[in-house]
Amino acid sequence: MTDALQQVHPDWQTLLDWLATHGMDTSSAAISIQARTSPGSSSLSRVTPHSNIVVQLEGAGYGLFALRNCDPATQLLSVPASALLNMATLSNLYPRARQHLTAIQLMSLHLFLYRPNGSQPSSDPIFGPYISTLPRDFESHPLTWLCSGKLENTSSLLLSYLPPSIALALQEVCNRYRSDWAIVKQYIQQQSNFLPSLCEIVRPVIRALQLKATQCEEDFLWAWLNVNTRCLYYRLTQLASDKDNVTMCPVIDFANHTNHSNHMSPQEPVAGRTKAPSKSLGLNFEFISPSSTVTKQDDELFLKYGAHSNQILFVEYGFVSEISAELLLRGDAIGQIALQSELLDLFESRGKLGAWMKDILRTEGYWGDWTLHCQPPPAHPSFRLITALRLYHHFPIKEMTVPPNAASALESWMATIMGTSEKISEENEEAWRNSLLRICRKRASDAKSALSSLKRKMYPSNPTWISLAKQNIMTLWEEELLVSTQVSDSILQHEEF
Repeated sequence: MTDALQQVHPDWQTLLDWLATHGMDTSSAAISIQARTSPGSSSLSRVTPHSNIVVQLEGAGYGLFALRNCDPATQLLSVPASALLNMATLSNLYPRARQHLTAIQLMSLHLFLYRPNGSQPSSDPIFGPYISTLPRDFESHPLTWLCSGKLENTSSLLLSYLPPSIALALQEVCNRYRSDWAIVKQYIQQQSNFLPSLCEIVRPVIRALQLKATQCEEDFLWAWLNVNTRCLYYRLTQLASDKDNVTMCPVIDFANHTNHSNHMSPQEPVAGRTKAPSKSLGLNFEFISPSSTVTKQDDELFLKYGAHSNQILFVEYGFVSEISAELLLRGDAIGQIALQSELLDLFESRGKLGAWMKDILRTEGYWGDWTLHCQPPPAHPSFRLITALRLYHHFPIKEMTVPPNAASALESWMATIMGTSEKISEENEEAWRNSLLRICRKRASDAKSALSSLKRKMYPSNPTWISLAKQNIMTLWEEELLVSTQVSDSILQHEEF
């Protein structure tokens, strides 16, 4: 027990004391979980809230652990709505926030203004004890490599080894971040006169923005990554799909990710499933223990961030899940890769006809998100990918301009989308399958070359996250090799997709 106490997060009690001021019962009888260091011996990949590194080899971050045995589907925690960080709890602090900012932008703004200085606690008089528990840096996150000037040479080297589709996806995340930063900067500059309660904090920020100080952007990147990696769905508005139905939640964001089904989960109140909460701040955010098994004392409690591919986990959260042929065979790994770069090249190579086909795919909702999958077997291309390749091969390969009868010629392709026909023709099926086979073989060859080069490449031993980042990139390439090879095998075995 002494060892367990030594491993407790140093700000844990301060966080509980702050939650108690919001009306949460933090007595020993009510609290059944605790934030402690999480051993690196687990085979699960996870991102740790303080180091943001994948724990697969050695080292430890923090995780949530059970203080006592818990029956399946037992309430573990009920966080008061007033202690959550979201549009409802922040909008009153920032004039016209709802008109000008999304929830992501508003939460990022607040963290940006109240980022802790070094090892000091956050100066925020409202959410300071919570903000102080957030990770202090995101050096291991690939978005930092792309957007920050720190460790420039190492970051450039790591970025150069990313699979092409991963690099494209990361650039899309970067575009989101830069868009949010531009909007937040504009908001600060335009609304500064309406922020009297924040004037001591906002004035130096405005001066720094005028001087184009790099520290401002690094602080916002830190804030934005905290929000982007920790937000959970939380119903606040009448429209269930509203993008502002998100929140950051103290305590719970210590939880690490698992791909397995045995994880704790948020418990949405019945009222919240059909309409927005009647209270202006929403309802308490409740979490229950894993529903399929008894949680034993000292078991680590995980969250499942979603059934995400490694591409999404890497570019959004900065880590990957373990992948191997054995895990794929057992169905314990997703096994999914994207073919964005290859398909973009194909359509761009067809000149005006390619641009026209791109417009058709956009109109019908099939542009982008072209993927290969290992689950469920047999390994297969997505229907979106098949649809795009069928259109690409619907016109002679040497054709570069839109033929006069193009619109009427689309009828047989449209029939495959509508479900009235399984294929355009036998010739078309053979053409797109052969095209995909070439892509898969090229992707497998590239993966082998990248893995060989990464194994030979020497990286600095400090900071320690660099070796783990290299391992993450190798895992991405191993997945590329496994998935592309298995889909190739499916094509050669004449599997029907």
